[in-house]
Amino acid sequence: MGKVCSKKFIPIAKTKGSKTIRIYLCTWNVGTKPPPDDLASLLSLDTDLRPDIYVIGLQEVSTSDLSATDNPWTIKLTSTICSKGYIRFKDVRLSGMLELAFCRQNIFTSINGIESEKTKTGFGGWWGNKGGVCIRFDVNGINMCIVNSHLAAHRDQTPERIMDLNSILEDQKFRDDDVNNILDHDYVLWLGDLNFRLDDLPREEVLTRIKEKDYSYLLHYDQLNKTRSQGLAFVDFKEGPINFPPTYKFDVESEIYDTSEKQRVPAWCDRILWLAHDDSYEGVHLDVKQLHYKHHPSYKTSDHRPVTSLFEVKILSFVTNTLPVIFHQQNKWAKADVVVKFVINRYQPTTWDWVGLYQEDFTNIDHYEDFEYVVPHSKESEEPLKVTFLLSKFKHLRGKHILLYIGTYKNTMLGLSNVFVINH
Repeated sequence: MGKVCSKKFIPIAKTKGSKTIRIYLCTWNVGTKPPPDDLASLLSLDTDLRPDIYVIGLQEVSTSDLSATDNPWTIKLTSTICSKGYIRFKDVRLSGMLELAFCRQNIFTSINGIESEKTKTGFGGWWGNKGGVCIRFDVNGINMCIVNSHLAAHRDQTPERIMDLNSILEDQKFRDDDVNNILDHDYVLWLGDLNFRLDDLPREEVLTRIKEKDYSYLLHYDQLNKTRSQGLAFVDFKEGPINFPPTYKFDVESEIYDTSEKQRVPAWCDRILWLAHDDSYEGVHLDVKQLHYKHHPSYKTSDHRPVTSLFEVKILSFVTNTLPVIFHQQNKWAKADVVVKFVINRYQPTTWDWVGLYQEDFTNIDHYEDFEYVVPHSKESEEPLKVTFLLSKFKHLRGKHILLYIGTYKNTMLGLSNVFVINH
């Protein structure tokens, strides 16, 4: 039987069966190009039924700026998605690989146990040009891990791609002993430029079959399908029907497959797969339903076409889910230092826990205005804990703000204050 809560945070919760959330995944090898002006179609932002969670996995992001948070792609995706009422709750980067996770504002308090990992597989594990990054988190007690990988290139490198996958699985470890590895999670969603090609088919035949939309014939020669059927990789994973043409390799800003000297054979390099441990919980059968799996041919800035998938994922339904940190009522902050008091139940503060000051409409957990570390009581005490925010650090701020208690154990939000005004 699986666990419902993390070891250090046991919410007051009763399960009431299950419910579903929607998760939208996107993988795109962007070929070092900057983001296009309009991402609404790619992210299905113009629909009424928007997902609860977005996870975007990019490959070959330009390494001229190696920041995970301030590069053009992160800035563009954050401004686009968060304008629709989302919060970016985690990001991770390894060289050209970038993964960003967003959630609706109204489910942010249900997400905890947030971690990320990264694995280099290029040149025997020395370089990060190939490898994988991941973000794992819990939502309503169900844990999931979403991996973005860029595997070894070239048609004859299937064994190397399998080695890359195994290296990622063996290398990435997490803090929770019950969910220590990628495959331990209730749900594993895996996306990326997996770089598997088509075996044994000449380019002209492949182009003819694509023109005829005879994808089923071509997929018999797909290296990923063959590898899975042989039990060499992605054992027990599923992939939805592929009803779109190969997503690699195109001439940039064109609908024509590679006309360069190399004349690469088109292939479905860009894929999304999933694994569900459906029997992890007594009385609840975990399940994944894929609602769409498609490419986006209008995005032509790269030699790859982006691929997206929308999933409906079953999670536990909590009647209540009380955060362990309860802030005292915050009134207007004005022309003095502010002592913030709070009580903690069912959680032992750890070294480097902190309280962050945020704008009410913050879009990223890392974008705090100020923060103070929490100093736990040296022994059991009935007195509230407290931190002090100095006027000198917030005197330039105005408007509505909020406080968050962040536990450093798995970067979890454990408390949320009322909204208050800073006005001098």
